[in-house]
Amino acid sequence: ANGGAMGRMRGEVEGMVGMLDLGRLSRRYLGDVVEGSGLVSAERYREIFEGAIERYDLEFDVERKFGSQGIGSVQWLYLDHVAVHGEGAARRLACADSYLGRVLIFNVESGECVCDVGSSEGPGKLSQPMGVAYNGRGQLYVSEWDHHQIFVYDGDGAFMRKFGSLGSGHGQFNGPRGLAFTAGGELVVADSLNHRVQVLGEDGTFVRSMGSFGQGEGMFHSPYDVAVCPDGSIAVADGGNCRVQVLSGEGGFVRSFGSEGDGPGQFRNPV
Repeated sequence: ANGGAMGRMRGEVEGMVGMLDLGRLSRRYLGDVVEGSGLVSAERYREIFEGAIERYDLEFDVERKFGSQGIGSVQWLYLDHVAVHGEGAARRLACADSYLGRVLIFNVESGECVCDVGSSEGPGKLSQPMGVAYNGRGQLYVSEWDHHQIFVYDGDGAFMRKFGSLGSGHGQFNGPRGLAFTAGGELVVADSLNHRVQVLGEDGTFVRSMGSFGQGEGMFHSPYDVAVCPDGSIAVADGGNCRVQVLSGEGGFVRSFGSEGDGPGQFRNPV
């Protein structure tokens, strides 16, 4: 009698399990929770495990936190981009707050706020910083949305120089956002409202431009961010087209993925 009751219970539980989208769970949790419960048959567990989507298996534990929401000295209202540079006790984390018009730099190891960049009056004052990136020497580059320029600061947060102006010519910007450096030290800029990606020297000298407005391969609609891949190719968050495009280091189209929507592998304004 007890065996029959347990059988009915297992059947009911498996029916409930079948209504859940357990394929979206990490395989780690499938093993810890589902298999370990004893309420799902070995055969049903194998079906669930084999159907689990491996891309959900990448998990991270939180090691430490920096800042909080607010307008205090180590707080922010809207965190746009972050950049990391250095090793060990010298590692720094730069955080761009476009609402408060500043970049906060933290020591990664201690969690201490090292400096506040761009809030002081003077030529290095920021209005709406968006992207941040460190070059190989630890100098911080900040894209300034309102001024359509790139600001450069030294490792201690002191202003060094700026370059660019509003326009669509070589080395000009219209709403620059994400920044990244190549292994060769060239600066890659998501020139958002010009619907292109520009590559510049560290001093702002124009090197090349990639893309134009449109929906075709290698074309953009308000690119938001850029990243340089280990092989030197450039990944672009093509926000208005709801996709990610990958270009060669010279600007040739390689591939794209994603489309507009809420399903797996789809995006709504990827940033």
